Amino acid sequence: MKHPVSPAGAAPQAPQRPEYVLEFLPCPKRVRVLVAGQAAADSLRAVLVRETGCRPVYYFPPEDVRRDWLKPTPLGTH
Repeated sequence: MKHPVSPAGAAPQAPQRPEYVLEFLPCPKRVRVLVAGQAAADSLRAVLVRETGCRPVYYFPPEDVRRDWLKPTPLGTH
């Protein structure tokens, strides 16, 4: 199931090539990230993002993530 609009409501900036696919798939199950037995993220609203040439990645709403456990890094994405 392909979604033409991102979870945030903005159209994805994907290349317009037939061989390139960018999908935003609502996850129908609970997704948790455990660190040392404690939940760093726990969501019923995660979104699986699949993109040609990349591994699938879960995205979580900020309020479902233990942000106090995160540290800033110089890395970023677009």
